[in-house]
Amino acid sequence: MGAYDTPTMDCPYCQSEMEADFVDVGVGMVQCGPYHCYDCGASQIGPELNDWYYKDREGNDIYLQGKRVYCSWAKRGKGAKLQFKDFPVLRYDAPFSKEELKTGFYDPSKEKISPYANTVNGQLVDHIEAKVMYNVGLLDDKSI
Repeated sequence: MGAYDTPTMDCPYCQSEMEADFVDVGVGMVQCGPYHCYDCGASQIGPELNDWYYKDREGNDIYLQGKRVYCSWAKRGKGAKLQFKDFPVLRYDAPFSKEELKTGFYDPSKEKISPYANTVNGQLVDHIEAKVMYNVGLLDDKSI
């Protein structure tokens, strides 16, 4: 895979190939939109997930400490207990199911689409059709 290839991934719901919008930044391609499946309608959950984490008074996410795991390869003595990843606390009223949080994609049966995806009349479109619809004035407005 080269610097200018756009990667695809398999849909977690129907296993068909998904695409995302990428832009050329001079040294390669960077993802600028969510992955989406045209077959079943699954859409990647994006930064909107961060809005559903509990925040402290300064506006920073609140984290639960991760488990401490014994690692034999650690340098301290003959091994050490290391703490790995901390987990942000999701609000109780978050609109995501366990399956959606596990896969990282909206469930297509709920017909929810990432607010960062290009849509026309609520339907997913690729960046080429989105540009045409934007010029005509038919691309859906986003209130992000």
